[in-house]
Amino acid sequence: MQRQEPRQIRGLSLSQQMRLSLEVLHMDGARLRRRLRHEAAANPLLALSAGPEPAAVVSGRQALLEQVGLMRLGPEEARIARGLVHCLDERGWIADPLPEIAGWLSCSAAAIEALLPRLQGLEPPGVFARSLAEHLRLGLEAAGRYDPMIATLLDRLDLAAAADLAAIAGHCGCDLEDAAGMLEDLRRLAPCPLSDDPAPAPPELELTPKGELRWIAPTGLALRDGAADGPGRIAAQALVAAVEGRAGTLWRIGLALAEVQGPWLLGRGRLNPLTMTALAERLGLDKSTVSRAVAGVAIRAPRGTVPLRDLLPAPVSPRLPGVGREAVLRLLAALIENWPRAEPLSDARLAAALARRGMPLARRTVAKYRASLGKPRR
Repeated sequence: MQRQEPRQIRGLSLSQQMRLSLEVLHMDGARLRRRLRHEAAANPLLALSAGPEPAAVVSGRQALLEQVGLMRLGPEEARIARGLVHCLDERGWIADPLPEIAGWLSCSAAAIEALLPRLQGLEPPGVFARSLAEHLRLGLEAAGRYDPMIATLLDRLDLAAAADLAAIAGHCGCDLEDAAGMLEDLRRLAPCPLSDDPAPAPPELELTPKGELRWIAPTGLALRDGAADGPGRIAAQALVAAVEGRAGTLWRIGLALAEVQGPWLLGRGRLNPLTMTALAERLGLDKSTVSRAVAGVAIRAPRGTVPLRDLLPAPVSPRLPGVGREAVLRLLAALIENWPRAEPLSDARLAAALARRGMPLARRTVAKYRASLGKPRR
């Protein structure tokens, strides 16, 4: 039994490391930065060198920590509250699911739920909101403008976004004057309590005009020099390894995508068909690993900033693995443009013409592409 225990412990440690690696791999850049900001604040053995936050966000976060320090909280509540401050996004909202944050903070989601109403009373109004509707409610309550009528409007923010006074009046059971007043109350609220204009999460990779791939938003996480042995060091090492693993996988995927889609990203070529399965096989990775790695990650290139998922267009048909949607649309547009005026033009005839040119597609597929081109029947 004594000989088996070290093996069992090593196996448990390995499975925990694998779970952590998969969890980190599945995070987009913004979520990963929130997680690492919390971990670096909780573990003094970790050094985070991620890109700096805007000054307004940094000072706003520090002000929240100072307010938390003045609250009457028990030791565990204070720990959770401080951790939640570091888990806020650049708007001051809780953007990640509570069960996930609870895992980061080693507490229950119920403990966070119980603490949130008190934290949502801190300044500026609207912090610790979990949705736009909740953020607006907190701001309205702080301004003394929250009532049952505007609470009804918060259930249909699409009406407020459209500024449809008649629809607002009908939904809330009020007149047009009240509808206009509620709309004005909403417009007075600051959309982002920590920063009036939070910068969007930057792309993590860049393809330069010379066709070179480089990091532009690396997340630098390292173990501090002289870190002593202990549970804190083990946890820090595991997280550093997971972050480095994510970076390595993302870099390999970026290189492969730059090789296949480089001309298109540089603005002088076509987007080639490339399924996630094909990319995974090309790299010797599992498809689920590729799917996790590209989720929420973007690349900046001369063509613009493009999500990595957009560089993985599926072929138009399993029978045409090397033919992409753009190629079909170009040929279809040319066929329609040059179709003899005296001959009827139908989806079936177009499908037959495409088949004669080596692109056999179903009539319904042709109809769909024709509609996307805006080409009417004649």
